Amino acid sequence: MRTLYLVVGAVLLVVGGAVGLLYYFSMAGSAPIVAIPVAPTAMVAESEVSYRGNQRTGRVSPQSSLLALLEEHLEVTQLRGVDSLIVNGTAKAAAKTVDLIVMARRPNLYTLKTEDGGELAFQFGYNGEQGWFKTDFLNLNRDKVEFFMRVALFESSLAHLAWSYHAHESLDYRLESVLERLPDEQWQGRGCAVVVSRGLLPFPIYHYIDQQSYEEVYRRTQVLRGTDLVDLEIHFAPSEAAASPRLPMGYELYFDGTLHDTIAFTEIRSNRVVFESLFDAPSGATATSLSPRRARAN
Repeated sequence: MRTLYLVVGAVLLVVGGAVGLLYYFSMAGSAPIVAIPVAPTAMVAESEVSYRGNQRTGRVSPQSSLLALLEEHLEVTQLRGVDSLIVNGTAKAAAKTVDLIVMARRPNLYTLKTEDGGELAFQFGYNGEQGWFKTDFLNLNRDKVEFFMRVALFESSLAHLAWSYHAHESLDYRLESVLERLPDEQWQGRGCAVVVSRGLLPFPIYHYIDQQSYEEVYRRTQVLRGTDLVDLEIHFAPSEAAASPRLPMGYELYFDGTLHDTIAFTEIRSNRVVFESLFDAPSGATATSLSPRRARAN
């Protein structure tokens, strides 16, 4: 009898297990299929060869509206494949007009200089960690020199929003460590998306993107002049519809709400050879640390 009980128990276990498996698979077959989210192609890095193929992870899902906005901005401005810029123009302050040239290289290298009648008025540069300033006609103390370094960096970083989006920090870490979308605002009657950029420059910049044209129409920041904070604003001029890349053809620069100078661009060239050494401090320049690490703490 004991042997009979063992045989019957084994059969019941086998049959019970088979019935349980059939029930599990029948339930699984009737359950709804849950799609696993796949990162859209807009999230694929296109900035540099070493980063191609990287995809933003699900950690940036709260920034989905920012991703769509940035993709529209890059599409309209045609800045997606732009690695360098050389911009020529004029700067007018009061009754004086000087020639101006801006050079920039991705992700955060900038120079700006003005000339008056062939004589160097002033020259500025930034190599990603250090800023420098050189002038032959102004006697400025160090606080004023550092202030004008920041002003020139604010002005010359024309493609900063696009280059921040495709920067190493954004791709290898997380987008929100570099860019953050803030609540929309009205600016001069325009509905604007507001994006703050941090981490690539020594101060944050607030970019205002027109929600009709997806072009940047306004930007603002605050920088130190000695111990005082100065509000800097740029009001961008319209772009030329047929231009590529499609950048503003100038801007107005304001200090604490007062117009300081007006810039008009005459030529914008992209993807020209711009050597990295051009952004290092030349002999006779005043240099100081303008590390972007300071901005990450803001």
